[in-house]
Parts: sequence; C-alpha cells; structure tokens
Amino acid sequence: MRRTAKELDASVDGLVARCRAAGMNMTPQRLGIYRALLESYDHPSPEALYDRVRSQMPSISLATIYKTLDTLVELGFASELPSVGDTKRYDANMEHHHHLVCRSCNAVEDFEDEALSAVKAPRRLNGFQPEYVSIHVHGLCRRCSQAKA
Repeated sequence: MRRTAKELDASVDGLVARCRAAGMNMTPQRLGIYRALLESYDHPSPEALYDRVRSQMPSISLATIYKTLDTLVELGFASELPSVGDTKRYDANMEHHHHLVCRSCNAVEDFEDEALSAVKAPRRLNGFQPEYVSIHVHGLCRRCSQAKA
C-alpha cells in the first residue's frame, strides 16, 4: 500500500509528537531515517537504509541507523521482521498485515488477506502471551519464479 504525501506527513507528525512526549529530541537524522523507512516498500535492512539516507546526509553513520531503528521499534513506529535472510529487515507499515517472502532473493512484500487475518493464536502456548498473529508465506516471488521457468 503506497502512502500519500499527506499520510507520510501525518506519520512524521506522530513520531515528532511521541518523541517530544517521551522527552526525546527529534533530530534531522531520526527524521530522515524514519521518512526513508516510510517511503520504502521493500522492508529494508539497516544497511539498505544507510545507503538511501547517506545520499542526503553524508555524515550519518550505520550505528545511527541501527540506534534509530531500535528507537522506532520501541516507540511503535516500526517493526522488525522475524528472520528473513541473513540480516534484520524493518517495516513502517504498522497496520495488521502479512508478508510474502521470496526464498531465493529474500524480497519481502506486504500481503493482506481477510482469511489469514482471521487466524487466531493457538490456546495452548505454554505460558506464552500472544499479541497478534502475523503470517509469512515463503516461496518464490514473480521475478524469481519467471527466472526459473
């Protein structure tokens, strides 16, 4: 789902308000990283975000990217995807949705499906307290499946 400029601005305004309420400064780096994540639909790794943000902020460090992503997750403005490939991946889409994960190229795509969204957590979880169910469907993306054909 692509975000409009108005939606992007509203998300940024929400982050600014949450940071201020938490007594945190809204730095240009934090703002640039969040905006880059909001504009990304490929669930980027910290390294991919670093490459994107560095073009506008040449002095930014990879450590700043990691720290900011941790802060965004802590504040509820991003989520870290469960293991996908060999690196962490992040998502700024905080609406309930699922993911299609390519086992060949590690591409990750948002996927919405009412039937999957209706899946409830199992009852017997040995004391585990579920918060929500998010399903990752693994297979081959269109590009990889066409390449194999």
